[in-house]
Amino acid sequence: MKRSLDRKTRIALEPRKQPRQQRSSKVVDRILDAALILTREQGTRTPTTLAIAQRAGLSVGSVYQYFPNKEAILLDLARRWLSSFPEVIAKRIKVSPPTNREEFRQEVRKLFIDTSRLYLENASLMPVIEAISGNADLRPIQNEYDDQIIALYAAWLQHANPALEDKIASRLGVLMMEVGHVCRLVGLKKDRRTYDLIEDDVETMWLALVTPYLNLD
Repeated sequence: MKRSLDRKTRIALEPRKQPRQQRSSKVVDRILDAALILTREQGTRTPTTLAIAQRAGLSVGSVYQYFPNKEAILLDLARRWLSSFPEVIAKRIKVSPPTNREEFRQEVRKLFIDTSRLYLENASLMPVIEAISGNADLRPIQNEYDDQIIALYAAWLQHANPALEDKIASRLGVLMMEVGHVCRLVGLKKDRRTYDLIEDDVETMWLALVTPYLNLD
C-alpha cells in the first residue's frame, strides 16, 4: 500500500517559503543550482548549507528563509530531477506513431538518449534518490512521479498500438520503468563504458519485452 508523508516529516523537509515573485524564484534557483553544482563536484559527500550559500553568493540566513535544512534542498533537487522524466516521455507520444519495428526501435533509441542524459548529468543525486526509495516516510515523494511515468509509458505503447489493453500497457510500463531505473543505477556506479553497455542491454530487454505487443511488421 502506498503511503503519504506523515505531517512531521513533510513539515521538516518542505521548503519554508514558496517563491511568489520573480526575484524570489531567482533566489531559489540560485540555491538549487549551487547545490546541484556542489553535489556534482563532491560526488558522494553531501554539501553543507554554508557551502551551498557561499556558492550561491547568499548568506546562510537567506538560504534558511527558503529551506529548513540541506536535506530539504537536496529533496527539492530530486523532485526536479524526477519531474523531468514525464516531459521527456511525453515528447515521444507527440510524434507520429511508428509503422514498423525499425521505426519503433528508433523511437526507443531517442528516448534512451534523452533519459540517459538525465541520469548522467545528475549522477551525484542518485544517493538521494536511493535514500528516498528506501525510506518508508520519503517514498511517497517518488511514488507521485512513478505513477506519472508508468502512465506515460503505457500511453506511449498505446500510441504505437491503440488496440493494446490498458492493463497490459500499465504492466509493461511498470517493468520498463523499474528495469530501466535499477539497471542505470547499477551502471552509474561503474565506469562510463560499463554504463553504456548496460544501457544497450536495457534497450535490448525493452524491445524484446514490448515489441510482441505492438503488432508492428
